[in-house]
This record gives sequence, C-alpha cells and structure tokens, in this order.
Amino acid sequence: MKKMIFALLVVGLMFASVSAHAEEEVLFGFENGLEGWDVPDWAYEKPDHVQREINLSDAVAREGTHSLEVMAEFPGNSWSGAIVEVAQYFDWSDYSKIACDVYLPADAPKGLKVKMILTVGDTWKWVEMSREFALVPGKWVTVKADLMPGSIDWKRVQVDPGFRQDIRKLDIRVVSNGQPAYSGPFYIDNVRVIE
Repeated sequence: MKKMIFALLVVGLMFASVSAHAEEEVLFGFENGLEGWDVPDWAYEKPDHVQREINLSDAVAREGTHSLEVMAEFPGNSWSGAIVEVAQYFDWSDYSKIACDVYLPADAPKGLKVKMILTVGDTWKWVEMSREFALVPGKWVTVKADLMPGSIDWKRVQVDPGFRQDIRKLDIRVVSNGQPAYSGPFYIDNVRVIE
C-alpha cells in the first residue's frame, strides 16, 4: 500500500511539474544564438541611446546556459537608454502576461531601470509599459506585464481583446535618468509569455 501511495505521489508531482511548465512558453532563451534580436537602426542615430553592441553570452543565464548581453555606456549626466528589439509577428491570444528577466552585474551601480515596449497592430503603435522595474546589481529582476483587456500596465493605449493578437515588435530598454553613470553589460534571458 505504501509503495502504491508513493507511486501516486510521484506521478502527481510529475504531472504538477508538467502542468506548471505548460503555463509558460519561453519565446527567447538565447540557447541558439541571438534569435533575431538586434539594436534598432534608429537607436544608433540618437545620442541619448547608449547601447554599443549585443552578443550571445554564457557569463550568466536565468534558464539554460546563455543569455543576450547588451554592452552600454550610460554617461550619467542626462537621461539615456539602451534598447534592443526583435521584429517578428506575435499572436499571444492564448496568454495573459509577458515577462523577461534582466541581470545587472554585481559591481554595477544602483539606479538603472528597465521596461518592455511593444509595437502593436497595423498602425505600428509604440506602446511602453506604464512603469519601470529597478535593476538590482548581482540579481535577476523579472519584468512582467499584463496583456489582458483592461490592463493598466501599458501607457496611452486602451488594451482591448485584439491588443495581444497583433504584436509586431518587442523591445527591452534599460535607462539611466541622469544617474547613475555605468559602462558595461546587462543581460536579458527567459523572454516568455504566461497563460
């Protein structure tokens, strides 16, 4: 009887593990390269955008063994941002949230913040998150936003049922609002949608 209960518990735990895993879909784990991510051309032309290059890295990873490394030079005397994006058609109708993890090395200063930006619909509407997440040196920070109708996680847009059906681009931007100055990498991994 004990063996049967133990077997049922093991099967139940395996099922729970599979169920929990099925609730998220990793869109970009960077295990197979940059997977289409790049710096938008316009960002190189803006003096307040300070990303210098992107690379595949095995220095740190939230899941798997690789992440996207963004090298940036924040001058620290005015607003500046470092942005990367993937241009691809997404239909996230089956999902309610989007999330990603961003890591700042332990020797980096405090004060940098991050948000996601979507380009939505056939009008290519630029839609920023309504809040930024503070990066914590030496830790992975999860950036998460609601995609459901009525969501208040996005600026200057009425999130309706069609919002998540026609995403054209996903951007991730780290900013320094005058402080701090920082020259070095940050890392992005585990870009995912959640049921």
